[in-house]
Amino acid sequence: MVRLNLGSGAVPLEGWDNLDIKDGRGAYPLEVPDGSVDEIRASHVLEHFSHTMTGAIVKHWVDKLAPGGVLRIAVPDFEQVAKRYLAGEPINVQGYAMGGHVDAYDRHGALFDRECLAEVMADAGLERIGTWTSEAEDCASLPISLNLMGYKPCSTLAEIGGVRACVSSARFGPALHHRCAWQAFVQLGIPYDVSVGAFWHQLICEAIERQLSDPKCEFVLTLDYDTLFTAADVMELYRLMRAFPEADAVCPLQSKRSSRDALFTICDDGGKPKDRAYAADFARNLTRVTTGHFGLTLFRADALRNHPRPWMVPRPDAEGRWSDDKIDADIDFWFRWRDAGRTLFLANRVVVGHLEEVVSWPSLDYSPIHQSWSEYCEIGRPAEVAR
Repeated sequence: MVRLNLGSGAVPLEGWDNLDIKDGRGAYPLEVPDGSVDEIRASHVLEHFSHTMTGAIVKHWVDKLAPGGVLRIAVPDFEQVAKRYLAGEPINVQGYAMGGHVDAYDRHGALFDRECLAEVMADAGLERIGTWTSEAEDCASLPISLNLMGYKPCSTLAEIGGVRACVSSARFGPALHHRCAWQAFVQLGIPYDVSVGAFWHQLICEAIERQLSDPKCEFVLTLDYDTLFTAADVMELYRLMRAFPEADAVCPLQSKRSSRDALFTICDDGGKPKDRAYAADFARNLTRVTTGHFGLTLFRADALRNHPRPWMVPRPDAEGRWSDDKIDADIDFWFRWRDAGRTLFLANRVVVGHLEEVVSWPSLDYSPIHQSWSEYCEIGRPAEVAR
């Protein structure tokens, strides 16, 4: 096996090729062929580069890995350092944040917390990102060390193994949008089950159960008949699920029909939906949310298999009426999902469409004016079409 220990310093490891800048062998760029290394270990090396370079450096290391190879990275955990500092504990904040400055190499150019480092590793193409424990008495064994590892996929995926799709379809009406499913699922080799009927929540639960009965099913993909998407959208959801094991389900960003809202909610610690969020909350690949949409959502099959039944129960309001305060079956599912300790993440960069009825009118110059059905019901025909 080819194993590189980057930034080995005074703690070389037996059985590894130990590289250190002080010996004239730096961690970047690596002078080895792409795809030739089984394991790379970078203990407290990455933070010594500029924060503008860390993404490219990790991607470079991943390129050097053979398919199935593992990359282990350790860096100072700035979140832990900050918490201990704010708690009044004696801690060398300057050293952990800026470096020891004992020589020209001992200077830091980047800060990391777990979410930030995992994001960099996922963007570089790693999957199954998790923690690791140092086998040596080096910086990676320090209490403030953040140690994450990830695996390079064994091959470039042309098909997705272990995914089964459940498609809910309208009983009648336009069906051209089904070509999204046909094209994507045939291209990716995903078997799918189509359900047609009036009681959506019952049908989708039954379809999911049928897919879970297949022991080879690792992921279940739910799809509404009115969602527009591509095979690339499915691939990215799958990649994110492979990269972040803490995600039990991942949904794309999708707009609510006839509304200015997006189809997700974030709740506070008391379970009440928040009415405000910030752009920074959605800057990374995944954002933890409470509810999403079943339009194109990927679930871990084992999380569903072990999820308490019933899954979906529509509930009226406190007076027994089906007012705006009711809880629909899909929202009830997500509350049960959360209460069972399951996680749902919004894939911020996976954007899919939501079909909506549109009315077209001839303008005064006979070019079309498009109006949503909900707007027509509210204000009538557009003033621009009046003769």
